[in-house]
Amino acid sequence: MKTVEMKTAEAKLGQLRELVAHARSMPMSASCVVNRGDVLAAIDEVIENLPNEIAQAQDVIENSQDAVAAGKAEAERITDEATKRAAELAADTEVSRVAEEKAAAIVSAAEVESAALRREADAFVDSRMASFESVLARTTSQVRTARARLAERSRLDHHDETPSATAGTTSESSAGGDEP
Repeated sequence: MKTVEMKTAEAKLGQLRELVAHARSMPMSASCVVNRGDVLAAIDEVIENLPNEIAQAQDVIENSQDAVAAGKAEAERITDEATKRAAELAADTEVSRVAEEKAAAIVSAAEVESAALRREADAFVDSRMASFESVLARTTSQVRTARARLAERSRLDHHDETPSATAGTTSESSAGGDEP
């Protein structure tokens, strides 16, 4: 049975970068030749993987919210128990005072734990979102750079053509709009 290795979008973008970085260079040019199918397949993998990673992050958020809600419910349960116990011991002032202090300590501890869980979940989600933001920024930058290189190469190709062939290409490219 073949095992499938799950990679993050960031790892797949790293592979895409390596593909471009190791592409065959064009002589006397900053341009390179890459296999269109390989690059498009790598980009498609990133696009397919991003929704999964975002869904996973959303699951983490929901799970942390569930944990916070469970912590609050537990705190309420403990508070209710402490209140009932305190009412039972109300005849003895000292016992009542001790019960109230314990209840307050338990509620305080539950609130501290709930706040810590919330901060931890928020920090995790924030780090994942920052990672996604970084990946998207790098992808945008790489796409922008690749498009600029393609545009430069297209201009160089037009200068190499004969004047009659260039005139035909110019009218075709102006009719086609801004798309590369």
